[in-house]
Amino acid sequence: MYTAMISRNGTPSAPQSAPSAIRHRQTEFLPDIAGDSWAVRLYLLSRAHLLEIPLIRWIAFLLVGLGLAWGMFSLPGGWVGGAFWLIVALALFLWVRSARRHAFTQFVPTSLSPKPSAQTLPPAQKRPLYVTGELSVEQKVRTFTALPGFYRTFATREHALLCRVRERRIWGFAAWPEEEVGLWYAFFTPQQIESIQPGEVKVGRQPLAGLSITYRTTSHSSTQRRQPTLVTLYLGFVSEEDRSAVLADLLVDWQPTLSAE
Repeated sequence: MYTAMISRNGTPSAPQSAPSAIRHRQTEFLPDIAGDSWAVRLYLLSRAHLLEIPLIRWIAFLLVGLGLAWGMFSLPGGWVGGAFWLIVALALFLWVRSARRHAFTQFVPTSLSPKPSAQTLPPAQKRPLYVTGELSVEQKVRTFTALPGFYRTFATREHALLCRVRERRIWGFAAWPEEEVGLWYAFFTPQQIESIQPGEVKVGRQPLAGLSITYRTTSHSSTQRRQPTLVTLYLGFVSEEDRSAVLADLLVDWQPTLSAE
């Protein structure tokens, strides 16, 4: 027997030597969402870092600097030309701010007909998906967009989303923040769920079968009092079968009518 050491963000470090009898097949996560849409590109620009500064800030600094230099050095158009670049910088800021408010994701509610019958998902079974929303690990909380992960339900009927941030380079020169690389989670019980809404998740060019789940969680405020807050997660599924299986499992203990109905 060996004891696996836990590395950053809950990722188990590989033991130096492990008997072949206890090796397990590694879980295969879905690939990272393709950067084939403006929403994904904006998301990557806001998360990828160069010299520990997000790329989107580098672009903003460049636009502001260009605008000031344009006027100071009397380039064609003078301060009018410089104002143009400053307006572009402001428009970029507002665009990113608006996209971040919706986690760079569009969720279009739809109805399901027929609604899947409630059916328990075996605890050992995991369904692959993309998760958009607030995830946490070791008292750290981050909001991610289309993060590859799995849905599963424990024998206690607590639902879990287990997601992974890969260590990777963006466009060959920027990198994902090292402190975010690893596993991130969301846990909720049927009693915490406020609403479930089927729909379509749009992040990249290819829409995904989706579910919106709003549940009550508990967070710490500056006064150290525990306060319930509402968190909404958007789940995107590559296959309709996986969405139906997850929804059927959620409906085992959650009785309110789907809002789409």
